[in-house]
Amino acid sequence: MIHLRRLALLAAAACVFAALPGAQKLARKHFEDEQYGYKFKPPEDSVAVPPQPQEAELGIICKMDGKDLTVRSGSQSLTVSVDTVVLRFEERTVRSEAEGEDRSVSESKVRDDLGAYLEAYYRGLDRKNPKVDEEKKVGKFVAQHRVWTARTASYGIPLVVDTWSFPLSDADIHLVYVFPEEHEKKWGKTPAKSAKTFAEIKRKKSLAAVGSEASYEERLAYHKEKEEKLEGWTALPTPSKKFIIVTNSDNKKFIKKVIERLEKSRNVYEKDFPPTKDFDHVSIVRVCNTEEEFHKYGNTDRNVAGWFNPFTTELVLYNSTAIDPNMTYAVMSHEAFHQYCHFLFNQSEAHRWFDEGHGDYYGAAEFTGKKVTIKRKMPGNLNRYDFIKRMVKEGTYTPLEEHINYSHPEWQAKEIDSYSQSWSIVFMLRQGAQKKVPGKFWKKEYADIIPNYVTTLNAGFQAAYDEILAEREARAKADGRELTEAERDVNRFSATPDKKKEIWKNAIEASWGQIDIAEFEKHWAAFVADHL
Repeated sequence: MIHLRRLALLAAAACVFAALPGAQKLARKHFEDEQYGYKFKPPEDSVAVPPQPQEAELGIICKMDGKDLTVRSGSQSLTVSVDTVVLRFEERTVRSEAEGEDRSVSESKVRDDLGAYLEAYYRGLDRKNPKVDEEKKVGKFVAQHRVWTARTASYGIPLVVDTWSFPLSDADIHLVYVFPEEHEKKWGKTPAKSAKTFAEIKRKKSLAAVGSEASYEERLAYHKEKEEKLEGWTALPTPSKKFIIVTNSDNKKFIKKVIERLEKSRNVYEKDFPPTKDFDHVSIVRVCNTEEEFHKYGNTDRNVAGWFNPFTTELVLYNSTAIDPNMTYAVMSHEAFHQYCHFLFNQSEAHRWFDEGHGDYYGAAEFTGKKVTIKRKMPGNLNRYDFIKRMVKEGTYTPLEEHINYSHPEWQAKEIDSYSQSWSIVFMLRQGAQKKVPGKFWKKEYADIIPNYVTTLNAGFQAAYDEILAEREARAKADGRELTEAERDVNRFSATPDKKKEIWKNAIEASWGQIDIAEFEKHWAAFVADHL
């Protein structure tokens, strides 16, 4: 994830959706979801926001965003949004084994409880004690209407969580409306008004989720159908077929530049970190039209300019060309490096100096035709050059051996200082390997640091994956069964913290441990002071 310089945080409380005080009307048109077979009229001015992949796995099939409401918290006036979220809990089969000699197995059909979900999601919500719990007739349905109280994670502002649950044949659809309790007098009747427009519609046969063996055209078709469910969103191809662009921007000139930058950046990564012959991963890049939509999609704060999610493998950006045209492209190259390496290195998890240092290194790339030049300064608030020059001059940088061995939290705690120092180290190593660093700052063994680090890191993680998979297979065999698909999915999140520390220690020893690190630090500091 790439962060901007520290900015004064806006006093805001986080929910998702809103409308102006007094604007409790409903939208003129129904929101229709043909994939899951329902429609309803949300509060006026609500705009559908795509759920993140991990949110979809939890059952969120739609989020809707409106305008903000102002609430009082002591002497402060804060902004709290009104949430409108649609959840879908599928019917699933639960197996249970009876006690006793016969140990018979029975199966039953269940649907997850909304109250338990909300209790885990909203602070202070007690699922066993709703202040309203009743059944209401809505069309052909007998809907369950429940209302709870909760609080925002920030500032603890009281909320009303008003829910309506509709039993469809294969799943329950839940409409969840969340608004500040301070506005209950004006907003209290809006959820019922909206829920009473709920109706079942004919479902459209959807494309099945695509697997790793799917063609580019199949993947594109899947994402196009998935995104076009929400107004304004679509999925676009790229000439190289290495990316799929998911966007709600209608600025064709901007999207064309995005695609060009992504393709050229990938060419640079592939030159520095050549892919294997069988590497054919297609990267999903989501480009939000505005910064506001970007933050609402990712629930991120104003310091975040772009991010890659290793859980979902999606790269998320926004169009910041109105602020600084080059900032969007710099963030894009930074985050696209994370996405590329995630798959190229089989999800190996590197130290932050390597990940973020390279991200900033490529973020400063300047493309002119087919020529690429790695500049010293990134645009706007992303520039690290001035920071590291000052840090070296004042002697405030972290000793190199400590910096390269930082854990992720330790590295992140220093934020801009860490970004700046990591960028300058990677800049020197990569430029030096290309014979662009003067000899007085350089020794030939420095060129082996990055290659040795990557090779050892990858080998360590692959060995760990093999070991984890073998253990799972042995347990499954002992139980007389085959591994499930989910159990076969072994990745960096499967490795224990101690195993990761062991892998990282070995990677550092195989790279930095082969040089005189005190001497390198002197060369690096002189390079930054006199030549960078």
